[in-house]
Amino acid sequence: MNEENLITALTSFHKKKIAVIGDVGIDRYTQGSVDRISPEAPVPILAVEREYLKLGLAANVADNVVALGGAPMLVGVVGRDQDSKDFKALARLNKIQPQFLVEDPTRRTILKERLVAETQQLLRVDFEDVHALEKDVRKKVRARAISVVAKCDAVIIEDYAKGLLDRSLVRDVVAVAKRKKIPVLIDPHLKSPVELYTGATCLTPNRREAEALSRIRITNDKTLRDAGNQILQKTKASCLIITLGGGGMAIFRNAGRKPTVIPTFAQEVYDVSGAGDTVISVLALAFACGVSLEDSAMIANLAAGIEVGKRGTATVSQEEIIQFFQRMRLG
Repeated sequence: MNEENLITALTSFHKKKIAVIGDVGIDRYTQGSVDRISPEAPVPILAVEREYLKLGLAANVADNVVALGGAPMLVGVVGRDQDSKDFKALARLNKIQPQFLVEDPTRRTILKERLVAETQQLLRVDFEDVHALEKDVRKKVRARAISVVAKCDAVIIEDYAKGLLDRSLVRDVVAVAKRKKIPVLIDPHLKSPVELYTGATCLTPNRREAEALSRIRITNDKTLRDAGNQILQKTKASCLIITLGGGGMAIFRNAGRKPTVIPTFAQEVYDVSGAGDTVISVLALAFACGVSLEDSAMIANLAAGIEVGKRGTATVSQEEIIQFFQRMRLG
């Protein structure tokens, strides 16, 4: 891919409508410094200097879509609590409209709090309810998911195994998207059965998730190929992209064939959290614009190389991707 083609592809992302379906929540960061140990217990004392909120889980994917020029339509479940109010306000601030969210008064809004000393995370505290949705809530989620799929250019399904997704919902979303010839990209979870993802256009597991889905430990090129082919065969997905961290990406198009491996573009790694969100956001926008699989993966790999150089979950802009590409060419 040359710079002209990259810019053309990124420019085409503008205002593409991307349905993002998955569990949503808030990431709360409490940052400070540590210079002593508590006299009450052998634990560090964090002197708090800064607190801030960020969109988390599938909402971070939607935030990435916005940063890349797209228009996300976010479907998820929140509680009827203060965190829900904070989440909706934060979503609007980030140009994500919350009208497709479903409120469930029996669940709390997911909140993940990270205590960070300078750059070192000391502790993460999760506030969440992890169980299947009640029948009436599930019915509302399905209706809103189907409504956004009917008017989008691509679909992202984010599985965090927190009760939102089930086979019925995924099957119905995939069926509607296929009728409209809209690509469906799924970021799987290692705790979910591989059959949940049947019919996806593209799956984007990381190494651990690919191992869980295929039940093959990836240790070399052969086991990587075997794992990828197994997932393709079980899900009947059109393609599969396994993210390998420092090993880049492995692209599978047809079961039985050797994958195409793209080396990583990351030059400095601070934090890998959120890299998968960036990858699937770029891929969905690129697929929606008809960009080839290889070029889509190349752009996603560039974006991931930028994201891991930032602390915490972060977004990546078109300008950053172009500048990073230019720096890579200059060596």
